[in-house]
Amino acid sequence: MGSGRRELNSHPSRAPGGAGVTSLPVYHQLYVVLRQRIREGAFPPDRPLPSELQLAQDYDVSRVTVRRTLELLEREGLILRRRGVGTFPVQPSAQTSSAPIAGLVENLITIGLDTRAELLGCETTDRPPPRVVQALGIEDDPRCLVAERLRWHGGEPFSLTTIWVPARVAADLDMDRLGDRPIVALIEDAGYRPSSADQTLSAVLADDRTARLLETSIGAPAISLRRTVRDPSGAPLLHQQSFYHPDRYEYHMLLTRDNTTARPHWRHTG
Repeated sequence: MGSGRRELNSHPSRAPGGAGVTSLPVYHQLYVVLRQRIREGAFPPDRPLPSELQLAQDYDVSRVTVRRTLELLEREGLILRRRGVGTFPVQPSAQTSSAPIAGLVENLITIGLDTRAELLGCETTDRPPPRVVQALGIEDDPRCLVAERLRWHGGEPFSLTTIWVPARVAADLDMDRLGDRPIVALIEDAGYRPSSADQTLSAVLADDRTARLLETSIGAPAISLRRTVRDPSGAPLLHQQSFYHPDRYEYHMLLTRDNTTARPHWRHTG
């Protein structure tokens, strides 16, 4: 565990380390922290975890809180309790049967990754979220198509995606072909030319619905991806919000060092 106290903020509306607002109880905050450390292999598998008393002191919480946290970890199969010996972390290799999926989901589908998409909903709306209106530049006509899909691989859900398409583009799409086909491919089939995208990756805590659909815990870390795809003129074609299960998906990029300018920098190549 290392030396030094790691204090969890016990205020009901603050997350550990001041990382935003949360209504999670302290025992669940501690669960999220220890769960992540166990999955990262931070604890040697042949040595017991620190005692309840030591964990309580390290994180400035009560032993009752620690006990509830350990019950959650044991229920998830992340620790093994041996009476009279101690509590041991379950080795990461024993927790998952395969490595996380890596790369852009659309590219993985193209090369034949065996996934399936479950369409959770598809409808036309004239009241998309303000951030979507801004991203798509549809302040004058906010009508758009919104579709939500849950994607599976190996019998486990790994991504939850919502896509908004402005009405001027959605009118040309063949929605009967949606199925597992990426919507950006349908847009290309309709004669549009996606050529660039603004993309943002961040880490978030899974809310109750996201956690249920991705089969993880409320407050567990999730990968968030926001992307706006544009045509050659810069006009937005779609806006996407995706959440990924971090134990089943990782985002991989290939970078090369560009030394052709006075200020060398890393360039994304795939």
